[in-house]
Amino acid sequence: MRSPDRDAVTLTDRDLCREKAYDISSLIEFLRQSLPMLVSDQEAIYQNVMRLVESGNGGLCFIDARGGTGKTFLINVLLAEVRRHGGIAVAMASSGVAATLLAGGRTAHSTLKLPLNVHTADFPVCNIAKSSGQAEVLKQAKLIVWDECTMAHKKSFEALNRTLQDLREDSRLMGGAVVVLGGDYRQTLPVVPRGTPADELNACMKSTRLWDDVQTMELKTNMRVRLGQGDIGRFAEQLLLIGEGRVAYEDESGLITFPSDFCTLVKSCEELIERVFPDIHFNYKSHKWLCARVILAPRNDGVKRINDVILAAMPGESVTYLSVDTVTDIEQAVYYPTEFLNSLEISRTPPHRLEVKVGSPVILLRNLDPPRLCNGTRLAVIRLLPNVIEATIITGNAAGENVFVPRIPLIHSDAAVACEFKRLQFPLRIAFAMSINKSQGQSLNVAGVDLSSSCFSHGQLYVACSRVGSPDHLFVYAPMGKTHNVVYRQALQ
Repeated sequence: MRSPDRDAVTLTDRDLCREKAYDISSLIEFLRQSLPMLVSDQEAIYQNVMRLVESGNGGLCFIDARGGTGKTFLINVLLAEVRRHGGIAVAMASSGVAATLLAGGRTAHSTLKLPLNVHTADFPVCNIAKSSGQAEVLKQAKLIVWDECTMAHKKSFEALNRTLQDLREDSRLMGGAVVVLGGDYRQTLPVVPRGTPADELNACMKSTRLWDDVQTMELKTNMRVRLGQGDIGRFAEQLLLIGEGRVAYEDESGLITFPSDFCTLVKSCEELIERVFPDIHFNYKSHKWLCARVILAPRNDGVKRINDVILAAMPGESVTYLSVDTVTDIEQAVYYPTEFLNSLEISRTPPHRLEVKVGSPVILLRNLDPPRLCNGTRLAVIRLLPNVIEATIITGNAAGENVFVPRIPLIHSDAAVACEFKRLQFPLRIAFAMSINKSQGQSLNVAGVDLSSSCFSHGQLYVACSRVGSPDHLFVYAPMGKTHNVVYRQALQ
């Protein structure tokens, strides 16, 4: 029989090995090609962060990066530089999409074991035992990167600070570790269910007392536009005007009008689908074609409507998977029958009736095998079996790998239900279209934006429009060519 101490050592070794299992020659080659590509503001941040790492005195930095300024590329360079010398560099992101774009990246909840009630706890800490492998990783880490941190609740930031101070036995900020935060306050803020703008502003990281000690560095050069074919200066300037709420709006309605040279305005949702997914019945077989385009919408009901239309246009027979829904407290079953639970459509949870076709793109809704399969990873379906779905990863560093996705139990609570219920289903949704919040951190070749329903939260319109680098590849459906642009000026100060 193996002793508990030996099991702990094995787990520790496994976590440490995972963070050190990088091919040094590949990292050196990546750096040889990438370092000359850094523009001046990226080079300045790179030098500053590496000085902090080499000093060993810790530091807390925030990379203020507008959409498309090459933040992900810069972070991957920093990670490679630390790892090529045998050091541990922890990469995480608030959104699953952004996590898949980082080398070895995982979501912040997966990496830090953040409590599910982090936003309601008075003094939250990460659920990491001192004897665990993840604790040892955080102790030895020379660099910790948290991308898209502006989407995270401020108490997650405070929980990381308390945990690092405890694990590293160091009372300094972040336990004396070098922590690099990345994000853009022009983009979406933490989601507060049924919250007001004041609640969102109070939840963002700028509202924590720790923010006074953060050194801010800025990326300004829009790389998506620089590498695109459009008018570099004009498109970047227009994106910035939208992100900072400086676009003129009508006094009575509060609507803004899209400039004629900013995007291609379409007359209907059907035309939007045709522009973004032309000849879908032929092109859907190309994973490269699929992963480079998506339609974005502010609300989940709009996302579902578009996905249903495109899925119906795809060739082939669809397969429908029905979930098994039960309340977690058996005594509540009489009050919440199965039929009622089946009718619930909840964000971040797969539908009761999941309809899929071979070749259709899907998005993963849970962390199954980080960093390969994070919440937000997009896949293309290969085979549909009764109890498992085979698919190919089409985004992130593991793109091209075939994986099997099983049914898993997902426990959720909703405002419509006074108790928790469990849904046994594949953790997937169709992903021809996705919500704007879900897309944050992703670069696309072609993007469509369905504004049948206007954006309702800070930064949504900016996030949607900044996914591409050229106005020629941005297609927008907005009634009368007008929409709302919600910007909380306090978040930008």
